[in-house]
Amino acid sequence: MYSKDPELGLIIHKHLMDKQVESPAFFNKLNSNNFALIEQKVAELLEVIGMDLSDASVADTPKRTAKFFINDLFYGLDYNNFPKMTTNPNNYAYHRGVFSEAISFNSTCEHHMVAISGHAYLAYIPKDKIIGLSKLNRVVDFFAKRPQVQERVTRQIFYALQKILSTEDIAIGIKAKHHCIAIRGVRHDDTKNMTVEFGGQFASNQQLQTVIYNMMNP
Repeated sequence: MYSKDPELGLIIHKHLMDKQVESPAFFNKLNSNNFALIEQKVAELLEVIGMDLSDASVADTPKRTAKFFINDLFYGLDYNNFPKMTTNPNNYAYHRGVFSEAISFNSTCEHHMVAISGHAYLAYIPKDKIIGLSKLNRVVDFFAKRPQVQERVTRQIFYALQKILSTEDIAIGIKAKHHCIAIRGVRHDDTKNMTVEFGGQFASNQQLQTVIYNMMNP
């Protein structure tokens, strides 16, 4: 299991509230203390749609679903799960871009509660801090693991990394498939959606932006 930093999580939560990009959620609701209630509500939903919970195949589905919601699908709704960020002093004075390509993630559309799957493309220009590269993946995964819209999660990751790395020089692109488009409505299976956010040098430097767009569209 990865290391967590609830104190940092609360700092990031306040920062996102100040930036007005926090998710519409009650962040004290989804935790193991509410396991029985979540299990009960899932059972009620299954019964309403006609599932027979006395059948052996689905008898434990409410319990499995509650565990899945808390531990896997929506763990980003609990800032106690915010990942610990390992940073080191930039003693070697590296001030060019650090680029991280095709960070895979899975999320959930908050409009229809079906899957979003895609990749994030991140970059930053270090000032005083260098971050452990896998921590970029952790930040993406944390904010993906809650009901989301793509535009908001793009900005949440952007502002979180600016805070963690103490720099404005952050870039993010997200390219994702929304399964609410693929399995309902227009039912277009191949549609991908792209969002970007640029700060600092990335906002003013067209060449740096082009690097991100080329990463997203190889």
